[in-house]
Amino acid sequence: MATLKDVAKDAGVSIATVSCCLSGSRYVKPETRTKIMDSIEKLKYIPNASARDLRSTSTNRIGVVLTDIDNIYHTEIFKGISASLQRKGYTINVAFSNSLPDIERKKIEDFISQNVSGLILITCQPQNTDFFVNRIRNFGIPTVFLERRPDNLDVNFLGFDNYRTVYSITKTLLENGNRQIALFTGNPAFSSESDCIRGYEDAFRHFNLPLDSALVYETNMSKEDAFKVSMSNLCGQPADAIVATSENIAFGVLETLHVLGQKVPEDVQLITLSEESWNSSTKYPGMLHTSRTAFTLGKKAAELLEENIKNPALFEKKTCLLTDQVPKITAVPPVHTASAQTGSISSDKEGLRILMVDLATSHSTKLLSTSFTRETGIPIEFEFVRQSELLKRISQDVDRSENYFDIYMYDIPWLDYLVQNGLLLDITDFVQSDSFHSENVFEENLENCRHGQSYYGIPIIGGAQIMFYRQDLFENRDIAKAFKKQYQISLRPPKTWTEFNGIAQFFTRKYNPDSPTEFGTSLAGSMDEELAPELLIRLWSNGGKIWDKHFNVCLDTPENAKAFRSILDTLKYTPGSPFETDIQQTVSDFASGKTAMLVTYTEYASEISSYIHKNTIGRVGYRTLPGNSPASIGWNFGLNPFTTRTDAAFRYFQWLCRPKTSYYMTILNGQSPVIAPYHSHELIKLYPWLEYTEESFRYTRKRSMPYRSKSLCIPQNKIERILCSVLKDILQNNHSVEQALASAQTEMELLFKSYGYPKPLHFIK
Repeated sequence: MATLKDVAKDAGVSIATVSCCLSGSRYVKPETRTKIMDSIEKLKYIPNASARDLRSTSTNRIGVVLTDIDNIYHTEIFKGISASLQRKGYTINVAFSNSLPDIERKKIEDFISQNVSGLILITCQPQNTDFFVNRIRNFGIPTVFLERRPDNLDVNFLGFDNYRTVYSITKTLLENGNRQIALFTGNPAFSSESDCIRGYEDAFRHFNLPLDSALVYETNMSKEDAFKVSMSNLCGQPADAIVATSENIAFGVLETLHVLGQKVPEDVQLITLSEESWNSSTKYPGMLHTSRTAFTLGKKAAELLEENIKNPALFEKKTCLLTDQVPKITAVPPVHTASAQTGSISSDKEGLRILMVDLATSHSTKLLSTSFTRETGIPIEFEFVRQSELLKRISQDVDRSENYFDIYMYDIPWLDYLVQNGLLLDITDFVQSDSFHSENVFEENLENCRHGQSYYGIPIIGGAQIMFYRQDLFENRDIAKAFKKQYQISLRPPKTWTEFNGIAQFFTRKYNPDSPTEFGTSLAGSMDEELAPELLIRLWSNGGKIWDKHFNVCLDTPENAKAFRSILDTLKYTPGSPFETDIQQTVSDFASGKTAMLVTYTEYASEISSYIHKNTIGRVGYRTLPGNSPASIGWNFGLNPFTTRTDAAFRYFQWLCRPKTSYYMTILNGQSPVIAPYHSHELIKLYPWLEYTEESFRYTRKRSMPYRSKSLCIPQNKIERILCSVLKDILQNNHSVEQALASAQTEMELLFKSYGYPKPLHFIK
């Protein structure tokens, strides 16, 4: 069995320092305390009963850790705790974890070092039993857990009887004839949410009715995520009744029903577990609320904690479940409205037809467009195709004697080619009119729709490339110390590509056996459209380019050679060949904890954040790219030059670019070309990458092609194919960087010459 001496030796401190840390009798530096705590956990040291008796006096200080400062329910719990304990002479210190496990652990350790008399917790990591054993139980700290019971641990626990409440609600709905009953919950790893799911399922079993697990939807318990989840699911699988496990979730679902044109309770019943309130005007008409007193929960938690403090050694752990007052649920005939569907418009001459690339944002646009149809009566039909097929489909449609599509979605680099070949309608008059309100849109995104002095569309996706990194690892004291020892600089988000590669090496297990991640980063290149931006951002940051202002090819330069050497260095710290890795795989590698850093598009930020939050892997940080040279990325909506529905299309464009619609788009996808969401404190708190996206717009560079008036445009894909061939030549043909660049220089010069470039001498001033 480990001893105090063993802990001191492992932590590299004196026995007296360990004793002071355990007893709280003297201040111990946070970094020293962390080392001692880690040694205790590593050696499985259990302090003897006298450890806490070493205190000279009781602090009468209580530590409270809650998940979210904005959660009104938790605010009421804290009020109850405060009302009970402060009048008895206790000092209450409150901290918020923001539902991040490493922050919660740090706050608990801070309270332990402050010699608190007891703790009250709403944990975001109930599965982390070892931590609670080593940090709380083994130190004999009286603790009460609220709402979420830790796994496999005998503790003081208070919460509401969610199983009984949801069972009762679901059973009544089934008795009233409802069958399509949706349940919106939080993470089922939390006992409060798993109890709700069990109650829901057992109600169906009570009547021997088939249970559709697809009607149970998990959210992160924010109203924004509830909106996103419900918007993505209720269109395809409408419900006649919905049960939400919190008011936050209910408000998100309610917004979806509003967008879909469904009324509560006429079209769908909505019932939520809710805090008791005398002020009925705050309740949404038609939505039913249970009544639970969070204040009482906090008060009872404080009373239970005080009991435990007075009898710390032999106190028998207690569980207390409070009950909700369930509202009377009357029978409402189940009605499924057709308003949530976007139907075919083949026989409607006033409708719009849109051809889009198959991206998440595209499908979100379709979902939200049901609201446009409801508001205007203009139906919309969508068709989705792969990115590799879209440009060809646009050309084929324009060349048909009877065009099918009115609106085309197109990639930014295609603009010059589309205009040159007469595939887009000039809509400059509309964009510059007062009715469009171009000031709502980022100038940089609108610029991506301009060819010469004319506009040929509006932006629909307007994000940027940013860098994602594992913030919890970058801020880990031991990891940061090891990095500084190796590189003699502090661990921070990289500002240069050289620094990026050094950090990537440090987080690659092949080069650092102690790395918490297997690889430092990953790089997508399964298609030239994916690989080219990865190359360009490094070329630009090193001062490289493909052609000069006179359209002379300048691919074979020292600056470009330096950039490609940087790429080759990066590839040492990636999971596999870039030519076999697509963007989705790089996102998956980072989100699952396989890599420590990722350069990708803001369109994937919401997916990454949601995955990490759901799986409690760590925390994500966001920064502008090393070298401050991101490629301007995005997709635009343009019009078929032969469409007869320009008025309807312009109404749709106006609707897409209004602030209200942009808020919805941002919640669904984490980005928008409209300015308003980037200045919403609610959305910035939920989606912190927004501020870095806006900052990145100042540095973005356009993936354009050579163009001069009255000359042919070189298709972007032909230029980027040659650029990507440099890396392929190096990796697949074992050519040197210089050889590959020289070969590409020759091929690029032939390409430019075939399109009439470089600029003739008589044009040069």
